[in-house]
Amino acid sequence: MEDPVSVLFDSFPFDPEKILATACGDAYFAVMLANGQIGVCSTLNIPIEIDPLQLVKPDLKRIDHRVLVTAYANSHINYPPDVNFGTGDIFDQVDFTIKKNTVMVGYFPPLVEKFRKYGLPLLAFDQGRDYPDLTPITQLNESLNVTDCVIITATTLTNSTFQEILGMIKPHVDIYLLGPSTPLSTKLFEQNRITGLFGMIFKPYDFNLLEIISKGLGTQSFSKKGKKVSLHA
Repeated sequence: MEDPVSVLFDSFPFDPEKILATACGDAYFAVMLANGQIGVCSTLNIPIEIDPLQLVKPDLKRIDHRVLVTAYANSHINYPPDVNFGTGDIFDQVDFTIKKNTVMVGYFPPLVEKFRKYGLPLLAFDQGRDYPDLTPITQLNESLNVTDCVIITATTLTNSTFQEILGMIKPHVDIYLLGPSTPLSTKLFEQNRITGLFGMIFKPYDFNLLEIISKGLGTQSFSKKGKKVSLHA
């Protein structure tokens, strides 16, 4: 199985000369192209130790370089001229009431709240966060082997855990990739068994968004600046 970030890099080789502006905060990194298109990627709270405008050949073994490559690719991918995106929250587009059980890898508080509100079965895992209703990470493999629906944070692409997680999931399971870092590329459907991509697009030349990100603020702070969209296999 090919590394999805490597696939993105092959499609959109990192070219600093096409970048108009960047923003780097504690939570996200953003790229604005010369045509105003914006792509973002979670930093996973890892420092970006290189000036993106000086990066000639990214090393995809480094998480900070993977962040830059993903944000750059998203700034290209997420503005296709001939694609009709689905719109709205994943909870409004997917009928989770018909799922026997859902596993969430990466904790999304607003989405978890909706599952709890409607009494829907959900096991949530997140190794880097501390919520009272998280299931111990030691149960992840077992849970993924019996679920019929998985929601995976797009940050797993950045930290190189996506392929490992995918390998734990049995065939014929609905798999959704979620979060502002999600590349809205049909290429991700080709090898990765993904059912749906749920990401975010932004208005071109939104320098206020870059300012929010540079202040270290996260998804909840800039979500109103974007539009939730999706692609389905």
